[in-house]
Amino acid sequence: MSRQFRTVLVTATICILSYAATPALAEVSCPDQLSVQQRADPPSGWSVSYQETAPRLSAVTIFDGPPSNRVSLKYAKRRQTTRELILTWSLPDTPRTYYLQCGYERTSAQISSPLPPGVRECEIVMDRTTSYPGGGLAVKRMNCH
Repeated sequence: MSRQFRTVLVTATICILSYAATPALAEVSCPDQLSVQQRADPPSGWSVSYQETAPRLSAVTIFDGPPSNRVSLKYAKRRQTTRELILTWSLPDTPRTYYLQCGYERTSAQISSPLPPGVRECEIVMDRTTSYPGGGLAVKRMNCH
C-alpha cells in the first residue's frame, strides 16, 4: 500500500467517523390533529352528539421553560402575504429548556413538549384564508430546527 493511498484512506476514515459522531439536529413540529375524548352530561330531556372530526392545529406557542411558568416568547419575525402569515422565533442558547405548546380548535386541550437541545428556530406558516371559531388560523406547516 502506497504512502499516498494510506494518507487518503486515513483522511477519509476520519471524515466518516467525525460525520457519524455529529448529532443530527432534531426537527420538531406539532401534530396536525389531536384525538380528544369528550364527555357531556346533558340536562334531563336533552341528548348529546359529538363531531367525528379530530380538532385541528390552530395555535403554536414557544415557552422559555415549562408552559406552567407562563413565560411565552414573542416571535422575532413576522411576514405576511395575502394568503399566509409566517411567524419565526429565534431561540438563542440558554441553560433553560424551550417548550413547544400546540393548541387545537374546538377544545381547550393543549399539548406541550420540550424542544431538543440545539433547536434554534421555529417557523409557523398560517393560512390567512382559513379561520376557526374562536379566532385561530389554520396552521399550514411548521418546523422547529
